[in-house]
Order: sequence, then C-alpha cells, then structure tokens
Amino acid sequence: GADGVGPKTAVNLLKEYHNFDGVLQHAKEIKNKRAREGLTSGVDQARLSRELVTIRTDVPNTTPIDDLERKPFNFNKMEEVFRDLEFFRLQEQLDSFRGAEEDEKRTKSVEKRYECVDSTRKLSRMTEALQKAKLISIDIESTSTDPMLADIVGLSFSVEPDQGWYVPLEFLEKKGPLFSKSGNDLQAVLDRLRPILEDDSLSKCGQNIKYDMLVLKNHGIDLRGVFFDTMIAAHLLKPETRSYKLDYLAQEYLSYRMQPITDLIGRGKTQISMADVPVQKVTWYAAEDADATLQLVSVLKNELKDSQVFDFFERVEVPLIPVLVQMEHNGVYVDGKMMKEMSVWMEKKLGTFSQEIYAMAGEEFNLNSPQQLATVLFDRLELPTVRKRSTDVSVLERLRSQHPLPGKIIEYRKFQKLRSTYVDAIPKLIHPKTGRIHSSFGQTIAATGRLSSSKPNFQNIPIRAEEGREIRKAFRPQEKGWKMFSADYSQIELRVMAHLSGDETLRAAFEAGEDTHAHTASHIYGVPMDGVLPEMRRTAKVVNFGVMYGAGAFRMSQELGIPVAEGQKIIDSYFSRYSGIKEYIDRTLDMARKKKYVQTLLGRRRYCYDIDDANQRVRSAAERATVNMPIQGTAAEMIKLAMIEIHKKFQAENLRAKIILQIHDELLFEVPEDEEDKVRTTVVHEMENALKLDVPLVVEWGVGDSWYEAH
Repeated sequence: GADGVGPKTAVNLLKEYHNFDGVLQHAKEIKNKRAREGLTSGVDQARLSRELVTIRTDVPNTTPIDDLERKPFNFNKMEEVFRDLEFFRLQEQLDSFRGAEEDEKRTKSVEKRYECVDSTRKLSRMTEALQKAKLISIDIESTSTDPMLADIVGLSFSVEPDQGWYVPLEFLEKKGPLFSKSGNDLQAVLDRLRPILEDDSLSKCGQNIKYDMLVLKNHGIDLRGVFFDTMIAAHLLKPETRSYKLDYLAQEYLSYRMQPITDLIGRGKTQISMADVPVQKVTWYAAEDADATLQLVSVLKNELKDSQVFDFFERVEVPLIPVLVQMEHNGVYVDGKMMKEMSVWMEKKLGTFSQEIYAMAGEEFNLNSPQQLATVLFDRLELPTVRKRSTDVSVLERLRSQHPLPGKIIEYRKFQKLRSTYVDAIPKLIHPKTGRIHSSFGQTIAATGRLSSSKPNFQNIPIRAEEGREIRKAFRPQEKGWKMFSADYSQIELRVMAHLSGDETLRAAFEAGEDTHAHTASHIYGVPMDGVLPEMRRTAKVVNFGVMYGAGAFRMSQELGIPVAEGQKIIDSYFSRYSGIKEYIDRTLDMARKKKYVQTLLGRRRYCYDIDDANQRVRSAAERATVNMPIQGTAAEMIKLAMIEIHKKFQAENLRAKIILQIHDELLFEVPEDEEDKVRTTVVHEMENALKLDVPLVVEWGVGDSWYEAH
C-alpha cells in the first residue's frame, strides 16, 4: 500500500525489520530512495491498506449454519429487481442458472404464434397480411454486423403482438430451393416483397432499422415508409444509457425476457453463423425480434409523447435515417497508396522523435512503458511526483514548463496515435468491392444529439496539427471530373449562444459581421480590433468556448498556462462584457435544478439528476454538461435539418452529387464539376435556413481536388 514498495522490496524489508510495524518504525533508515519516500510519506495509507486486506475472524454470527444452505432462486422476483435497477448483464448471468425447466416455463408463459415461411403458398399468405397491416415490423438475419458486407440469411416480420413470420433463405437443413425454380431464393423473395418494402404508404418500424435499410439497399431494395425506430426512441428518452439492445428494451418496457442470440450461435472462437443454425431455432429467435420491436413501438411512442419529444422524433430523427443510409452507402474514397507513403514518412519521423527524447533523458528506454517513463521523469530527472507517478497527458502538461522532455513525449504520443489510429488503420477499412470506406453514423451515442461515426471515427481526425490536416489530402473524388465540396457553419455554437442568451453585445457583433474571437480579444486585452494579434485571438477563442461551457478559473489557467488568479480575472472580465451569457448560464442551471433536465431549441432533452450531487466533482461535471447540451444540441439539430432538406433537393433534382461525410459542423460532398454551382447554392441556402435564429447564420464553403483543399 506504499508507493515504491513492490513484492520483492517488501520481502527484503520484512526480513531486515521482522514485521510490518518494524518496517514503519525504521522507514527513515531504508536505503532505497523510492521505498523510503513512499513509506515516510504514506504511513497512514500503508496502515489502511493492511487493515483492508486483513480477514476479520471476530465478527459475531448468530445465524445457524443450516440456514445458510443455498436455496432455489426466486427468478420472478430477481427479474423484477434487475429490471428496476437496469442490471441487464446480471440478468444474462441469472439466465445461466435457470436450467431447461425454468427456461421452458418462460417460453410457455406467453403464447407466441411464430411461423416458418418455407413455401410459396405460405409466402403468398404472409404478403397478403403485410399489405393490409397498419404497421410492419421488419428484421433481417444476416452473416455480418457490417451491413456493407452482410448477406441475407432470412427476413422476419410482425404485424400483431405475439405473432410473427420468418422467411428462411439459408439454413442448416436446406436441401434445395424453396421459392424459386432457378434456385435463387433470395431474389425470388425480394421480388415478391419489393412492392411492399418500397411502398411509402405502408408504415414500417425496426430496431436500428438503418442497418436493415442498408442491407436491403445493397440488394437493390429501397425500404420506404419508415415510421419508427425503437433504438432511437429509447435513446431520446434516456440519452445517458449506455446500451439500447433490443433484449434490454424488452425487459425494461415489456417485462419480457428474450432469447439471447448466444443460445443459437455461441460465443468467441466456437461461434457459428446464423446460416448454420437449425431453421426452427432461428424462426423463434428472428420472429421474436420483429414481435418485440412491434410491441415496443406503442409503449415508446406514448413515452415520447409524455416526455414531449415525439414531435422532435418525427421531425428530425426519423427523416434523418434515409439520409444516413445514403451517406453510408455512398462511402468516401481514400487513396490507400498515399496513406501508405504517409505511414512510411511518419515512421521515420517517430524515429527522429525517439532519438531526441533519448538525448534529453540521457538514456534509452521503452517510450511506450509508463513505468520506465516514470523512472526517467521522477528518479533520473527528479521532477516533482504528480498523482502517484502518473505519466498521463494532464501530468505531462503540468511538467512541461519544468523540463523539455514532457513536452516532447506529448508530441511523440500525438504523432504515434495519428499514425496508428488513422494513417495505418484507415486503409484496412476500404471495402473490397466499392474501393471506398463506409463509416457508420450513429444517432444514439452522444447525449447532446450530435452524430457520431465509427469504423473509422472521422469526427476525431485532428485538424489543428498540420500532420492531421495532411491526412485529408488522401480523401478525394473516386471519379475523374469530380471535386470535393465542403460547407462549414461559422462559429455556430457562439451564434446559438447569442440566440439562447439574448446577450446584446454578442448579438451586435454577429449582426455587424465581426470576428467574435477578435471582438473578445479586443475587450480582454484592451486594444482596438485592428490591434488584435493572432495569439490574442487564439486565447480569446479558448476563453469564448471555455467560459461558455462552464470552465472555472483553474481550468482556464490550465488551458492558457496562466496563474489561477489571472484565469479568474479573465472570466470576470468576460462576464462583465457579456452579462447576458452569465444570466443565461445561471438561468439554465436554476431550471435544471428544478426540472432535472435541460432541452434544445427544438425540445430534445437531457436529464441531469447529478446536478445536486453532494460530491463537488460530480456536481461540477453535471453543471458543465447541463450548460453545454442546449448549445451543442441545437447546433446538432441545425445540421441534421439541413442534411434532410439537402438530401430531398438532390433527389428531387436528380443530382449526381453525393453527401459523404458529416464532421461536427461540416458537410462534405463529392460533386461533378458541372453541378458545382447548383450544389453550392442548394447546400449554402439549406444550411443557412435550417433553423431560424436571432443572429445571421454564415456558411463557409470550398471546392478542391481533396478534402484538404476544399476545407
């Protein structure tokens, strides 16, 4: 329990001083410097550690031993408790204790009518029912979680509670075609279902229906009439939840435990494909998915209405789904050869970094070992120990003013991460058939409502460092005669803040078309606008965003490298200039404490139950998130609305231009040269008019042969 004392050192000390107390009494005499300092300064910690690991044998026990015999679980009661507390992973562990008898009770507790559609006669009967349905729940069983690589194994549908169909296309016992004389069952079924799936007047729902839409699109079907997505609805209701898996939602909202997919395909190395599972087992599993989704719709719809976010769901999130489907299907072209050349250059650069670091340290060591780095920093260079010899970036930032090595380590790590996370990783994601990267855009990750992207996370490609911007040179049009077009909101979050706060000074600056960061710098430094230097503007930018999102004097001092007292002076000066922002922050926090939620301009909510927490750190984090959400969330709504309208215009006018990426406040397109003017006019107009604010919206745009040139 003492810093600097590992197992070997502890054994030697105990041999020399006989016992724990003897070691502490002679702590100042210990020759090992690290152990001596750790024990002399950490006596209380050492004693506490000993107390915590000591097994108590004197605890009174009045319970007869026979009463401690393990008894059968009360599964119903435990399910109720786990459901109330949202202990879904414990629920999964509980299932392994059920045994066949208990599991059979579960499946028989509700009568289900799930039919395997394995003939043309059954397929005809199912399609007739689908054509008459008010709402069709759809779910696809496939060979991959990546929709761009997935083959369809089967399709399931449900139009009534506790009822469903499964249309098997590939399964373990299949001996010949079920629906086609030519042997192409998939095409025969899709041709039969096409009029239903592409009918706008027939409402559809799904759980993460974007996945199903993409899989169908890759097979020539445009799924239309999408009315509801249960995963997105659940996220709107509880944006702080980590997982929105269908079985979790069924437990929480339907009090129903679904069959885990691992019952069918197993786990890890022994996992098999759905195509290798007996068809009757797949029928129950697949139809249950469609059935549970259908039943969730009515429950979640009422919850959305009760929370007053159903209109937002209908206006923004659902219409956005087909836009994201098109974006993901379009993908983005990346020059793999250019990326490989950049990787070689970066490897050489990292080698140069390493030699510079070794020269500063006076020895060679493993740069990726926190322990070896700590030895260099705190023992060899004798820099002050921070947070138990931690070497994370926040510690290195605090130490960089005392020695050049911590700063050089920060540079090395950034460069190394850039290479491994992007330059080396991105080419591996190029699709084997399209030659493009098809990132996935998520609507259920960020509590603020911002879109996220994965495989890769384009949102995190750094643009401040020149090396980060260089990566964008590899993003270019795949076809000759095309250009990259970028459109970016200018200072959108500050404009949203001006609207929400009503601050007259900030509004006036935007109305006059002034640079708000220079405007703030002018006030902070007491110089005229034409006397603002670039460094002053950079400082003002940190202040604008820092203060807006609740940064205190300490955070400001860390960001700007100034004393805490000076950081507080800057904050005070800022609020004296923009008093409306201070009033808005206070007003927002007061409302959050009363209602336990905040909301965006269009009504999207984020709940903030920790805002009155007794722990100051937890409370401060909740306050920052509370002030941040209405601003970031409204900005996110704005670009989502613009994307929806741009998508509609492109379709209506039969433009070939493709929307390929959404990065923070920027939209990126591939555009034929003969459509440049039309695309520019459409995109800028829709972005600047997506959501009316009390201050003008400004969109900056650019065109080039690469993302680097366009942005």
